[in-house]
Amino acid sequence: MKVTTTYILTLPAKLAFGLLIIFPILSSCEDPSNIGLELDPNNNQIGVFYQEIPLSAFVIKQDSLITTNTENLVFGSDEGDFFGKTEAIAYSRLLFNRDIARPQPNAVLDSVRFNFNVRFVNADELNSPKTFQVHRLNEQIRDISYYNFSSLDYEQDPIFTASFNFSARQDTLVFATLNENPFARDLFEALKDGTAFSDVFTFREFLPGIVFKGAENEKASMTVRPGNNTGFVFFYRNEGDTVSRAYPIATGINSNSARHFNQVINDPTGTPTEAITEKFVTYDLGPRAGSKNNTGILVRLDMSPLDAFLDTLRNVTFNQVILELGPLERNIASNRPPQFLQMFFTNETNRVLLREDGRVMAVQPDGRPQVDPTTGEPIFTDAPALLAHDREKNIYRQFLTSHVNAIYRGSIERRDFILYPLVSGSDEYRQSLREFVLDSRSPILKIYYSKTRAF
Repeated sequence: MKVTTTYILTLPAKLAFGLLIIFPILSSCEDPSNIGLELDPNNNQIGVFYQEIPLSAFVIKQDSLITTNTENLVFGSDEGDFFGKTEAIAYSRLLFNRDIARPQPNAVLDSVRFNFNVRFVNADELNSPKTFQVHRLNEQIRDISYYNFSSLDYEQDPIFTASFNFSARQDTLVFATLNENPFARDLFEALKDGTAFSDVFTFREFLPGIVFKGAENEKASMTVRPGNNTGFVFFYRNEGDTVSRAYPIATGINSNSARHFNQVINDPTGTPTEAITEKFVTYDLGPRAGSKNNTGILVRLDMSPLDAFLDTLRNVTFNQVILELGPLERNIASNRPPQFLQMFFTNETNRVLLREDGRVMAVQPDGRPQVDPTTGEPIFTDAPALLAHDREKNIYRQFLTSHVNAIYRGSIERRDFILYPLVSGSDEYRQSLREFVLDSRSPILKIYYSKTRAF
């Protein structure tokens, strides 16, 4: 094992802190239990030690993801030499508001827009416009769970195609003008007639929904939020009106989104991930490992080297433990990796471990309890510890001091981690096609610990 050590004498607090910052880091292959200088026999502290423990990252594929009603319409494509070609297609019902009066039979159509409430656009470059395609669904979205492999039949020719420039801003509202679009004009005529709008079931028979796609050759993926601001808006005038009225047929009404799901098609041919053929199996893909959103592919972090180190220690306290991964292979401003990764516990099953009450087991923040005082299990909180992406260094990093102290004291079992994208308490993994790839041997634990003399 490669060991990097630093030793700091037990001195007054301010001086010791200063030495911790400026003391040079030395490389050594000596047994960590033999490193350090003892002080006066009457002093209970031997000193502060530093050690690096190399870890390994592997790749697993979880079971198929449910992508129903994620509040994100993900579409477009991406391509790389690790995950291969990936395409996302979004499917959604449309809703109309029965509380808004429909156009009268003699109403005149002034204009039609289709709005897109864009959350973000991921691409290596945003200088060129990105293409949005909207297609008509040929079959209804049912009240069942849809997965990332699910699909429905839709018209291959799009209702319309529009391109937008996102070089200045990606989280924005854009729209396509459809004044002369035959589908839009026919939909307005049906709206005036009203037969297809008598109830939601009749409307779904008339128009099952729409499909969102990107242009395959652009290697850009989009995330659009369903709701009032994504869908058709008809501007019209009834007889006698001097200003236009508006009638929306959109992917949501008020705070209610229409039923939707995302399909993800991944072709890993010719890439390292082509070797992944089974679910819940650990794959060593050589010098690289990585995770790609919405595909089920995740990173498993082998924490077992920590066991060998802890076995060498007696009477120690961990002052600071830092987990770092990276640097990552890609860190482009317009195509960032997931911002945060939750560290779920796992074992030989490669599944996320659950408590007796069905809640997930995960690393908790430093300075917070790691053990449930009632059950003795790893504690569950709504604010777990997260590996955070440092954009300048292009690494993931987090403190695990309390976690390692709990393992050392025998309060919790040492377990491997499944790294899962999470942001602001929401499931980031199902929100995009973001990814990260890193050197599979780059993860490292940086440990500062103190020894105490046993009498």
